[in-house]
Amino acid sequence: MNALRLILLGAAFVATSLGVSAAIKEGRTANDRPYASGGVGLEESERLKQMADKFSLQLVVSSRSGAYLADTRVTIIGANSQKILDMALDGPWLLVDLAPGSYKVFVAHAGLTQERNVTLAPGKREQIAVQFNVPADTAKNPAPLAK
Repeated sequence: MNALRLILLGAAFVATSLGVSAAIKEGRTANDRPYASGGVGLEESERLKQMADKFSLQLVVSSRSGAYLADTRVTIIGANSQKILDMALDGPWLLVDLAPGSYKVFVAHAGLTQERNVTLAPGKREQIAVQFNVPADTAKNPAPLAK
């Protein structure tokens, strides 16, 4: 058991020292533009902040209290009604390098949906902060049982 712990600890150290974050997802949109998503934990959030200047659109989802939210769905529609991106986010951050133009961004969480219109100009970056009026997620950190 101790050997397994040492191996796991060593692997975590190597991954951390190399700046690897396995939970950051990277991919391509329907029109072959890059995106990255994630942001669970300080390390991932910091890594995405460092990557943000390479993307024309930065989206961050939180509760009104400021707690980051995961388990959201983002859909981006282009000016020609083409669905550019439709994906579930496991973390609060989405970075997308969209071509200049106008887009509709739909963000859904816990049965609620918000829509934002964004126009991207050449060489400019846009940030969208979407906040939902929901309680912070306590399911992963339940309150201790009363004794």
